[in-house]
Amino acid sequence: MFFAAVKGAQVVEQKYQEMAAHPFFEDTALAHARGAILSETSRIASVRPRLCPFLCPLALRIQEIRTAIFGMPSEEPFGDRETAKKGCFAARLLREIAAMTAHPVPIKDASHLTLSVGRILFQNNADTDAVTCAVQRIAKVFGCDAHLLVTYEALLLTMDRDGEFRTKTGKRIPSMNVNMAAVAAGETLLDEVEAGPMALTEIRARLEAVEKQRPIYPRWIVVAGLGLTAASLSRLFGGDWPTFWVTLVAGMASTAFRLELGRRGVNLFLNAMLTAFVGGSIAGIAVALKLSTLPALCLITQGMILVPGVPFVNCVQDMIKNHMAIGISRLGLAVLITLAVAIGLFAATAVTGAEISVTEVSRLPSLAEDALFSACAALGYLFLFNVPWRLAWVGVLCGVASHTTRTFCLLHHMDIVAGSLIGALAAGFLAQGFARGFRAPSSAFAFPGVVAMIPGAFAFRAVIGYLAIINAGPASAPSLVAETLALSATSLFMVLAIAIGVAAPAILIKNSRA
Repeated sequence: MFFAAVKGAQVVEQKYQEMAAHPFFEDTALAHARGAILSETSRIASVRPRLCPFLCPLALRIQEIRTAIFGMPSEEPFGDRETAKKGCFAARLLREIAAMTAHPVPIKDASHLTLSVGRILFQNNADTDAVTCAVQRIAKVFGCDAHLLVTYEALLLTMDRDGEFRTKTGKRIPSMNVNMAAVAAGETLLDEVEAGPMALTEIRARLEAVEKQRPIYPRWIVVAGLGLTAASLSRLFGGDWPTFWVTLVAGMASTAFRLELGRRGVNLFLNAMLTAFVGGSIAGIAVALKLSTLPALCLITQGMILVPGVPFVNCVQDMIKNHMAIGISRLGLAVLITLAVAIGLFAATAVTGAEISVTEVSRLPSLAEDALFSACAALGYLFLFNVPWRLAWVGVLCGVASHTTRTFCLLHHMDIVAGSLIGALAAGFLAQGFARGFRAPSSAFAFPGVVAMIPGAFAFRAVIGYLAIINAGPASAPSLVAETLALSATSLFMVLAIAIGVAAPAILIKNSRA
């Protein structure tokens, strides 16, 4: 890709040699030679210096030659032989620099750094298109074409430059987290590398810093935030104030327990099941002590804060964009976590005697109350997803827009699936708009905004219904079977609606950085 620079430097050198041999030209000849030199140096300048930090001297030499030529009057002779010889030397230096830097970054190093960027994004639950786009962008900076294969456990990258190939498999990804600060930092680094020259050592150091960075929010803030989320969800589902305080305490206790299990490296599914059991047991004991009269709501909200909303949304987005393999893998992860949470809650009901009814009628809050508690619910997810402070308020705004829009639709007798789709579209378009303004990934805003709409309550009640059917066998009541199937279908279509609502704006609004 530096062919233009090499060829241009050769032409510039040739013109200077001609002037050194014949320093005095007629006006027309001088103008022609001068025009040729300016044209060729423009071609060299068109090679973007940001492609390699070693090209900075090349850019400076180009600027010196162009300044000298522009400063010479076209009506007079070009100058003496000494000036032409200096110009000839400068042009030769240009050609040598361009030749030496034709492939400034070894493809081995380029593939390693490119794969590191993709791995950071992927392991923090960026969707497949975002990972592929980021890999292609940084590969282009190194003058390479990138071909990425995304699997659930690792990334496989092939880089191609001028017929030279390099295939590299990334380290195994043991589990996926949701760390929007890491995703945002990776996107920012990509922008900076594209905007100007950056040394390889600096790029490598920045990537290592992103991988090792500590969470933005202390553990106690995350614990308090998710407790508030659980309590706010209880109000959004029609709970009273005693239920609010019970779910707040149970949510904080279960979150502290969950983070401790995660720190100790406990299996992901076992972590979800044990956390649901602890939170459900605390809520069930509170119900047994007559602190709340809504046992189902106290227990279900403990499962709601464990719902894998991001994998659910990403799996559908991946399938829509024809990334079937990774989409199915993410769907399997989300379903298994949901099943583990349901088993933990079922065990809590068996221990405490509290019951989760398959049939439950909830009261819709007013729009003002919905907006307030939607904002509070979004806060906990923002802390959990490690969204940077400067972006957090946008996530809260998306949460209010999505859930309040859905409540408005329900108050006007629209079904919950259509309302979820419209609410997710509102959050999706807001996220896309703010992502362009802040030059940050839209997922940092969209996911905390819509995850409160994920139908965890419907899914958990459906699982409880299936367990009841298994327990009753052929004697199962038809109403129980019908309600369980309805809950399952509602959960499925709500997840589809939310995922489509988040994905549609990203598809309709083209990413200018892709």
